[in-house]
Amino acid sequence: MRVADKIAIVTGGASGIGAQCARTLIREGASVVIADISDEAGAALAREIGAAYARLDVTSLVSWRDMVAAVLQQHGRIDILVHCAGIVGNVKRSCLDTTPEEWNRVIEVNLTGTFWGCKAVVPEMLKQGTGSVVLLSSIVSYMATSVATPYGVSKAGVQQLTRSVAVVGAKDGNRVRCNSVHPGSIRSPMTDGIIADLAQAQGLSLADAEHMLMSGVLFGMRGEPSDVANLVLYLASDEARYVTGSDFKVDGGWHIVDAG
Repeated sequence: MRVADKIAIVTGGASGIGAQCARTLIREGASVVIADISDEAGAALAREIGAAYARLDVTSLVSWRDMVAAVLQQHGRIDILVHCAGIVGNVKRSCLDTTPEEWNRVIEVNLTGTFWGCKAVVPEMLKQGTGSVVLLSSIVSYMATSVATPYGVSKAGVQQLTRSVAVVGAKDGNRVRCNSVHPGSIRSPMTDGIIADLAQAQGLSLADAEHMLMSGVLFGMRGEPSDVANLVLYLASDEARYVTGSDFKVDGGWHIVDAG
């Protein structure tokens, strides 16, 4: 029970990595609020695992504040924010072919939405003096992204935002921690879509497209959502009480191959 009696919000919790983070935190004793725009899937998962569900549009500060107010009214505090919500955008367009609409949408969801979350939640944690914010970035924040450039830029921004929030969270004797997690190719609806797009663009089978994508990973395979959720659990728990402003890669060694 590594997060027993803690109150946690998991955004993007209706599916993929977010869903596994919600399951893991529940298993380890937290009360979890799944926040998403996928009402049917989010509510179904909440019923299944004994969580609560709240609708959240991460691009709206008003939506964030309404959700936070509802959580505080019910529980009186927020101990953990795990921000998983995000989109990849168009993976077929090159950097210079990205449209203004595509750029704005990905930045709005992935970066501005993350900022709104910190703006809504961290002040409440500061009133308590403690809390853990875990922001999901991506391994591509360390790499060039000649395609899906808005995604790479947005995730690099999340990495910088993490450090800024960590500084604010430690002022005046507070212990509000903020860390970022950088998954590589994890088995999820998002990476399934990337592989499908790659297969279509290259005229490959799904299996061959996945093999091509995994050729840059030391372990040669995709990770599982639990590989990310177990790290998130550590960062959310008091075991990580001296860890803040740090970034953690969960990528099977992808960044090493890319760098070499």
